[in-house]
Amino acid sequence: MAGKSFGLGALACYESSSEEEGPSPPKSSQQQHTGSSTGTVLSRSKQQHQQEDRNVVTLQNCKRKLDNDDEQSLSFGKETKRTRTKDLEKRPLLPSVPTDILQMFSDKRAIEGRKENPEKHGGRIRSFPHVAGNWATHVYVSFEPDEDFADGVKHLLGCLEAEVQLQQVEEYHISLSRTVPLTFHWIQPFIDSLRDSLRHTERFFCTFHGAKLYTNDEKTRSFLGLEVTGGHNHLLQLVQGVDSCLEEFRLQKYYKNPSFHMTVGWCVGNAHEDTQQFNQKLQASLSEAQEEWPSLGGFLVQEVKCKSGNRFFSFPLR
Repeated sequence: MAGKSFGLGALACYESSSEEEGPSPPKSSQQQHTGSSTGTVLSRSKQQHQQEDRNVVTLQNCKRKLDNDDEQSLSFGKETKRTRTKDLEKRPLLPSVPTDILQMFSDKRAIEGRKENPEKHGGRIRSFPHVAGNWATHVYVSFEPDEDFADGVKHLLGCLEAEVQLQQVEEYHISLSRTVPLTFHWIQPFIDSLRDSLRHTERFFCTFHGAKLYTNDEKTRSFLGLEVTGGHNHLLQLVQGVDSCLEEFRLQKYYKNPSFHMTVGWCVGNAHEDTQQFNQKLQASLSEAQEEWPSLGGFLVQEVKCKSGNRFFSFPLR
């Protein structure tokens, strides 16, 4: 439409300009001139129509090109999205999260602090405060007593009732470490390290030739222990292996010069201030009990155990 408007305007301008020319020529001459002018006007009008048609075609071509460009742009966008999707599908899947990590905080006791009640533990108090995520961990030599051994211990504690009231322990063991706090997600790595450290250790005998009253570092509990004489060096080797694992996880190692013993009785507080006089009486009572119950003399060490929170791990010796 723009092209056609332009053509009519041009024709109008041409006609008005021809009318404004000077006086009319003679008739004969005028006819000849009119005929010549009419042919010229028609020729020019035809050229203008052709130009207008060309303009229309040009506009149509431009519109068609723009439409094609839009379609190509949309097609390219779809193809790019499709290519990106295929690339994502070809990417390797990320490794799955290890089960130990998924179960890291599955136990509420591992993440929730709890208020300690000493009455639920016979009046015993923790050596260190409970921290959410930390599990009390202890390594020791385990011992499964027979009936003869349990009867001998009961007799021994009865001989000391006038001096101190001791409760018989439920489980017998020889400690190879302090009780240390171990972060929950380090339990399994620590156990793996401990197993590797103890894999070449052979079985050995432990013998008892003395008894002694011990107190913990905080003076909150007292223990009656049978002192180890035979097998002391073997226990030292075990402690060295355990200490190397504790040091790896930046935990406190065992005592520098440990006095190995098997705890058979305990009580709350510092049981006896005059330990020297008490130990003399204790030694006489032990010698008497060992004569009647020979199993109080010692046992074969066959495995090491580790307790971390409510989980137990066993390491059989060769």
